[in-house]
Amino acid sequence: MSRRAPRSRNTLKGPQLFTCFLAAFAVVLSTVIPAGAATASVSSTAVSAARAASDPVSTGLAKTTLAGFTPGNIISNAVFTNKNTMTEAQIQTFFNSKVAKCQSGYVCLKDFKITSVTRPADAYCSGYTGAANESAARIIYRVAQSCNINPRVLIVMLQKEQGLVTHTWPSAWRYNIALGQGCPDTAPCDPNYVGFFHQIYGAARQMQIYMEGKWFQWYAPGNTWNILYNPNASCGSAPVYVANAATAALYYYTPYQPNAAALRAGYGEGNSCSAYGNRNFYNYFTDWFGSTQSQQPAVTPPVLKSVNTTNYIVGVDESGSVWGYPYTKTTWGARVQLASGLTNTTNIINVGDFDGDGNRDFIALDKDSRASLVRSDGGTKLSAPEALPGDWSGVVAAYAAGDFDGDGYPDLFTTNAQGDLFLRSGTGFGGYRAPMKVGSGWHKMSQVSGGIDINGDGRPDVVARDAAGNLYLYPGNGRGGWGTRVLMGHGWSNMTSIFSPGDFDGDGRPDLLAHAADGKLVLYRGLASGKVTSAGIIGSGWHTLVGKGSAAGAISGPRTFPGGMGNVDGVPGNDVVAVTTTGEAYIYGGSGTGKFGARSNLATGWNANDKVISLGDFNGDGYPDLGRIDAAGAFQFYAGKAGGGFAAPQQIGHGWGGFTRAIGGLDYDGDRFTDVAVLTDDGRMLLYRGNGRGGWSPGGGTQISHGWTIADEVFYAGDFDGDGRGDIIARLTDGTLRQYPLTGRGAFGAATQIGHGWDVFSTVFSPGDFTSDGKSDIVAVDTDGVMYLYAGTGTGKMQARVKIGTGWKMMSVIG
Repeated sequence: MSRRAPRSRNTLKGPQLFTCFLAAFAVVLSTVIPAGAATASVSSTAVSAARAASDPVSTGLAKTTLAGFTPGNIISNAVFTNKNTMTEAQIQTFFNSKVAKCQSGYVCLKDFKITSVTRPADAYCSGYTGAANESAARIIYRVAQSCNINPRVLIVMLQKEQGLVTHTWPSAWRYNIALGQGCPDTAPCDPNYVGFFHQIYGAARQMQIYMEGKWFQWYAPGNTWNILYNPNASCGSAPVYVANAATAALYYYTPYQPNAAALRAGYGEGNSCSAYGNRNFYNYFTDWFGSTQSQQPAVTPPVLKSVNTTNYIVGVDESGSVWGYPYTKTTWGARVQLASGLTNTTNIINVGDFDGDGNRDFIALDKDSRASLVRSDGGTKLSAPEALPGDWSGVVAAYAAGDFDGDGYPDLFTTNAQGDLFLRSGTGFGGYRAPMKVGSGWHKMSQVSGGIDINGDGRPDVVARDAAGNLYLYPGNGRGGWGTRVLMGHGWSNMTSIFSPGDFDGDGRPDLLAHAADGKLVLYRGLASGKVTSAGIIGSGWHTLVGKGSAAGAISGPRTFPGGMGNVDGVPGNDVVAVTTTGEAYIYGGSGTGKFGARSNLATGWNANDKVISLGDFNGDGYPDLGRIDAAGAFQFYAGKAGGGFAAPQQIGHGWGGFTRAIGGLDYDGDRFTDVAVLTDDGRMLLYRGNGRGGWSPGGGTQISHGWTIADEVFYAGDFDGDGRGDIIARLTDGTLRQYPLTGRGAFGAATQIGHGWDVFSTVFSPGDFTSDGKSDIVAVDTDGVMYLYAGTGTGKMQARVKIGTGWKMMSVIG
């Protein structure tokens, strides 16, 4: 089998080139195709358009000398493959600086967005997970990370090929063949490579194939090659010693060297025997980014200024000092000492915002397996350990769990000597509920790391290694249970520590770090498949740390209380409480997947006109509570119990019968206790502040708003729009649905209409996060008793409705 070398379609005119790849090349190994065999054709129209697109005057470039240009070493391997020279934000800023304003009717590169496509990992790139509406800057950054190519190389190629960096009126075809990938000289472009994403990913991957030297052996580095000046063989050639693989890759891409006239012309035209592809690559690169030979500056080393930020690893050394190691896109910053004196600590675990105050917390486990809470002030100092309540006897090990049960609060895994795995669900107030067994046989696992979403489904998982050295992924289902175990790899026996730092390399996927007894830290990049691949040593001395782990996601402020009734039947998933017209109260168990599970009886003898109120955790014990205003106007408090259900009611108020609506579960004043708001006949909204212990703070019945006579349904929906604060939603009498955001500081923000035509429903309420995707939802029942789920997007909008039940017409109260 033989294959042709790539041809360069437009190499004869100055500023702009349209270079094309063949999508897939093959050569007989050990066969050398001489450079003199190359041919090319020229499109004068395309060359004219190219010249207009990147006129040196319009781009601010006017190079008059290329004294530093060396045809055999156009760019070093180190610079060509330095993927960390620019962040996504820096790429975007660069594009913004090149075009002040795009001409009307056109989309310039700085504003261009497109849906990318998933690509599998292989020997040349680590793959790509497609996403909607990605910017050019993001695609270039992610492709550079995946294929280990300097993003500046891709930027320069975009400019020299189509002038896209500086073009102010680019047509769609320029994006479709942005780098000429898959566009042979003698045939139309391969449709599989048409489109901006395909061009960028395909070209970057092709560069790695070129550099590998397996399939391409002409222009191989370390040899002298006779390289043409022009596709016209009569223009002559000259010997060039190709010094490195990066330069060879550029000649595979454009198999011509600039002649003396081209070099004298700077960005301009030489003579009829000139070619400009590799000259212009050098021109743009050096003018925009500096030397092609010395290593370009890497990403600025990060500084750990707050433990609430996301990118750092926390660890404890043998002296009991706690350290934070900041990183960004594989670049380490200077470590910061966070605490000292934890001399008996065997592990320190990030648990996120454990008590809901808006700052990150940690759990320290000592040599006797006692657990302590280590709080932070949001800066870089941690408090002294505080003993955690609860029974910790028999605990052998503890691991981060993230929000494993999907209730919005951080959890913890612990094991005992028998190898049982327990989930300790966080209460949201700095404590844990009673441990619940979620696995067995975990004494066979010698390394465990949890609390990170490894497979990208939005739910925290666990990675564990067994005694045989097999590494497994145990995916969480977001409801306190497991998916199907997946083998990630084998041969991990020699690793003395395995943990996840989160997304260490900045490609959007979580990675793993591991070290053996020598303490050399190895990065294993996460792949789209949920597996990992080795990416080399990134540190040493890590065996001196007795505990280490990810700092997990960033914390931006106090936790918003969720909406809805919560999990009140003891089975994972948010539930709904409803009262029939004959006074029977039922708990309708949510499955956590947007559907209902089993129904259980709550009470009988209630009145059809009773008001049912979801109170959240009103008494601070970690379990959701229920309020009921009975026919006599008494406020009955039903405390939630471990395992599901409610304790016997306690009356905590009277005279509540005159209120038209009651809204519970919100924290209006930001004191971290749930409150109840009520509406009066004349449209006033009054606030009764909870004291966090199942009762009321002084000053109840304070007016906080008015004008609510226009609303016939009002409820609390948690953080419906994703701004970190709670929201009240109301259905007005004209059928519109409006969101009233809370500031969290005792006030309302500006109202927003989020729907219309809702007057066809007899009941509208929020079950909280009914689908376990981390976003608040809305449920509505029409006059025929059909129930619909409107899943929230987390941005103040809803997805298309889904029918989830019938027969709800008999229910007079739903909450």
